[in-house]
Amino acid sequence: MGFWTAIAFIVAAGCVLEAYRAKVKAGSANAENDRLAALEAKMAQLDSDLRERVETLERIVTDRKSNLKREFDYLDKAS
Repeated sequence: MGFWTAIAFIVAAGCVLEAYRAKVKAGSANAENDRLAALEAKMAQLDSDLRERVETLERIVTDRKSNLKREFDYLDKAS
């Protein structure tokens, strides 16, 4: 094997290695993006649930006292 053949082989091996490294890095980034999207969806669901609970509590607090007892009874039965 000649000097220039060895140089060409080393350059080709480096290109193949860099392409493989880029492919692995892109696959890792896709998995992280999927995980991030799942976490964002979960946070949105929790935010929605929390807003609903706060609205219910605000409604209970601002209602008249006669309705307050009914709301507590309803919440006890729902649990």
